[in-house]
Amino acid sequence: MERFQDENKWLGNFYNEIIVKCPKCESKAVLKQVARDCKCGNFTKMSFECKTCFYKIDEPIYQYKAYGRHYCSYCFEKFDYESQIFKERPEMYQVKCPHCSFQEEIKPTIYEVREKPKNDGLIRDDWHDLPLWFQKEIKGKVFWVYNQEHMTYLERYIKAGLRERNNNGSGNGTMVSRLPKFIKAAKNRDKLLKILKKWKE
Repeated sequence: MERFQDENKWLGNFYNEIIVKCPKCESKAVLKQVARDCKCGNFTKMSFECKTCFYKIDEPIYQYKAYGRHYCSYCFEKFDYESQIFKERPEMYQVKCPHCSFQEEIKPTIYEVREKPKNDGLIRDDWHDLPLWFQKEIKGKVFWVYNQEHMTYLERYIKAGLRERNNNGSGNGTMVSRLPKFIKAAKNRDKLLKILKKWKE
């Protein structure tokens, strides 16, 4: 009987690279972790470049919203405003006072919002909303992995007849503890292992 012991890995341990489908040529491509400096210290971003068509994405796709509090220049009443979503950052924004209906252009406060994810049933990465390369629907559920390392770790778990938790202060935070029931179910073991074998080829 094969044995699996949880190594307390969480999903973030597999973020080093994520294999996705290129949005331009639909080839197999890779999102890679890139450390960069900022004033608050080092942090990581994900950079995408397709080796087939050379399409590149460095930053997540943002949209913009104007919001804030303004004193009307006509009646001097205070009011809050919030705009619709803009594709480009607006330099000026026209507000209308709800007290006297006076309209004026102001320099607004702007905040960035991530572009709304596509709702097409596919599993996508959290940075650039690109569909994962390794994913397959099984009876209405989607089985997916980020990369080869993630695949190997899951394969070891699925193969094992004896699965041991190693709750070393991680609570319910490990990837294995949060797996969907259809992956944990013994009846799906052979089907999932066949999918993983095909992906590895």
